[in-house]
Order: sequence, then C-alpha cells, then structure tokens
Amino acid sequence: MKHRMVQYGLWPTCNNSCAFCLRKNREVWNKQQMLEAIDMTCKNIDYVDWENEFSDGISILGGEIYFITDKELQDAYMGLIDKIIDKILLVSKSEHCRYSTVTNGMYDPAFLYKVIDRIKEKTGGMQFVDVNFSYDLKYRYPNDEKRLLALQNAREFAKRYDYRPGIQTILTQYIIEDILYKGYDFNKFLNEDIAGCNFCFLYPHPISTGKKLNDFFFKREDFIKFCIYIKSTYQEIWYNMYRSTHNSGIYKYTGLIDKTYETITQQPVLSDGKEELTECGHSILYRCYSDSNNCMLCDLEAIGEE
Repeated sequence: MKHRMVQYGLWPTCNNSCAFCLRKNREVWNKQQMLEAIDMTCKNIDYVDWENEFSDGISILGGEIYFITDKELQDAYMGLIDKIIDKILLVSKSEHCRYSTVTNGMYDPAFLYKVIDRIKEKTGGMQFVDVNFSYDLKYRYPNDEKRLLALQNAREFAKRYDYRPGIQTILTQYIIEDILYKGYDFNKFLNEDIAGCNFCFLYPHPISTGKKLNDFFFKREDFIKFCIYIKSTYQEIWYNMYRSTHNSGIYKYTGLIDKTYETITQQPVLSDGKEELTECGHSILYRCYSDSNNCMLCDLEAIGEE
C-alpha cells in the first residue's frame, strides 16, 4: 500500500524540550532560516503531483509551528497556507486529502486559529483539516501549568470548530502501569480532560536525546495485557491504536529532504527510517520492547485477530 501524503519537516525549532524528544535535529533556527524554509516549501509545492500521485495531501511538522509570534513569519506561513489550499486541497481528487499537522499546544492558540480559519473559509469547512495535539503524562511538560494549557487548547479547539482533534500519546511503560496497576482514572481523562477530542496511543519511536528513561519503553507482557484490556474496554481507542500502528508501517514520503535547498525541484522520497525490515516483514522500529526482541506489531496483529 502506498502512502499518498507528503510530509514536510519545516524547521527543527521548538518551544519545548521533551525528555524523549524524537527530533534528530534539535537546532534553534533564526528568523531568516525559518523564512527561507517557508519560501522553499512554497516553491517546491509546484513540482509535486498533488492531483494524483500524492492526492492525500500534505503534512506540515516542526519542531513546533504554531508558537511563532513574529508578524513576518506568520504572514509568510499564511502565504504557504494559501498555496496549500489553492495547489493541493482544492486540486486533489482524493476524498482523503488533508492539511495534516501535529502540535504540542503549549502557547496562545491565536495563530493556530488563524491558520485553520483560513482553510475553513477558503474550502468551505473542516473536511480538509487533520489537527493533532501531542500529550504525555510524564515526559513532555516542564510543569503542570503547561500540561493543563495543552489540554485546554485542545478542548477549546474542539468547541471552536465543532471538530474532534486528535490527542496523540506515546504509549509507555509508565502509562501502562498507571492505567493497569495504579488506578489512573482513564475515564475521567477521556470524558473531562479531553472532552470532544479523539484519542490515540502511538508506539514509541527511538529517543534522540540519548537519555535513559527507565519506564519509557514497555515490557512485552505488560503491553499484551494492556492491549487486551483496551480492546475489551475502549473499542474506539483500540481501533485508533491498531490503525495508527499499522499506518506507521507504511513508508511515508518526505518533501525537500535536502535542507541545503540547492534545488527546489526535489521530488518526495521515502525517508522516514522504516525501510529496514526484519524477518517478520515489519520495520525494525517495531522492535521496541524493553525486555524482548519480539515485534510489537506482530503481537498487536495477533491480539486483533483474537
């Protein structure tokens, strides 16, 4: 199965320093570098077949995008949004075409609203939007104030647009133990903390900080027990986790992989690190147990078939 969306990592700059940061490049770019990245992405869009080959649309990621407050940067990004609307969203022949993005939610949401308002206004609705908020119980936030701000922004986004944004949480040993063994009120979290949102567990990618986080990667027995519990108790969340993990195994195309920007005509390439397969046919990244070399996607599939 071919993944028909192109992902652009616009810049590595972020307004947070998560303990498990997944960014390989954690540089802080200056304003000129960020403007150049926006400009080159705008130009590159003209050289991609959005109507057919990559008709599922575009994903724009950082670092973090929506914390920027500089007017020149915001204006430039809005120019990119207009380009995306005119050249991708209103051109694609796919009903799945989206402007997809992930955000940490730790900022004044005014600029995020400005972006989504523009897309909604020019396309006639929210059908071309896929917005996801990252969330975590232990490793992401510098303090509880930031955690609560992220939750508040996600809930307000849901209310403002009558839309279910995604809440994406990397499944860790810490979370499994909290829910299975320590009495964490998961129902309250779903019904109050993220009311109006759509929740999904993600599998843990390799950590790029070099830090040793003892309860980040999960144990195999606990993971299997947790999956059985979620499947029997929270069917939508099980479906989201199952589908997301499968979809993550579909190699994703990246635009403008050459960050020297020597040419704007770069075509999307497969470059997300999942191309190395093990004997089971799944990516080596699914060997993510802390105590086993088994493939967690194989285990997930076996549970799904039960």
